[in-house]
Amino acid sequence: MSIVSFFPPDPPEDETEGSEHTPAPWWKPSDDELAAIFPINETIAINDSVALILTMARVYSNGVEFVIERRIRRGGATRSEWREVQSSIHGHFVRFDPDRLRYGVVLGDGQQLILDQPPGMYGITPEKHSLSQTGGGGGGGEESYRFDDGMWLWPLPPAGPVEIVAQWPAFGIPESHVVLDSAPLIELAGQARPVWER
Repeated sequence: MSIVSFFPPDPPEDETEGSEHTPAPWWKPSDDELAAIFPINETIAINDSVALILTMARVYSNGVEFVIERRIRRGGATRSEWREVQSSIHGHFVRFDPDRLRYGVVLGDGQQLILDQPPGMYGITPEKHSLSQTGGGGGGGEESYRFDDGMWLWPLPPAGPVEIVAQWPAFGIPESHVVLDSAPLIELAGQARPVWER
């Protein structure tokens, strides 16, 4: 008696190369470039349980990635209160929640960019500057949590101030600001270099 398998064999794998896909430069920094690092370490906002710290800027030839560190400490919270805090930390970017964590940038020419607004339609180059969320991560335990959030500003900022704006009503952080000078960022863009020599 022959046994017929229930599952058919897999079809042969298609070895043809698809069209080369290069992500649009306004969505994220290039993976082929090493950024020049501009240390900042300026506190945007702080209260008894939360600190938002603009730690650095990674400067690429065509834009700047700002890194904001969130530190949350337990303090006198009970274990159940701390668990509730932990769950709310992970849902911090839920759109249309008025208490959510929000970031933005104001450029020297007056442009105002908000992180939770899309940088543009897919495949259509933004008319001016754009701001998009980049990776991030972190973790913690019974006493504290720490996360890194990234914002990709494309292209390089114009001359003048660059104002980083944040608010997080759920954790008692009102609209808060840190102002930088764009000049050293623009200058550092010339120090970004390719990962691989072509």
